[in-house]
Amino acid sequence: MSRLRYWFDWLFKDLYERKGKYVIAEVPNLPLGIFMISIIVSVAVFPGAVQKTAVVIAYLSMAWWGWLEWRGGRSRFRKLLGILGILSAVGACVLGLGF
Repeated sequence: MSRLRYWFDWLFKDLYERKGKYVIAEVPNLPLGIFMISIIVSVAVFPGAVQKTAVVIAYLSMAWWGWLEWRGGRSRFRKLLGILGILSAVGACVLGLGF
């Protein structure tokens, strides 16, 4: 059980404060809000220029959010989410999803 506790602490504890707080979720910030709105717009409109623009904005905002989380995340879990956000945005662009 102590090994599980060690890995849980390693993944979720705050890296910057020594109070031992756990950081799992934070309030969505601007890039994540832009991503959510642009995904809704891309699904709600008919295929065309507006949809493609919304998808590009979604990719860029997800990469932006991932960068911010990776560089400024308060726990290793948040940093890992940032890396996954960047990889998903780049992968979706390379695969051409949404077009």
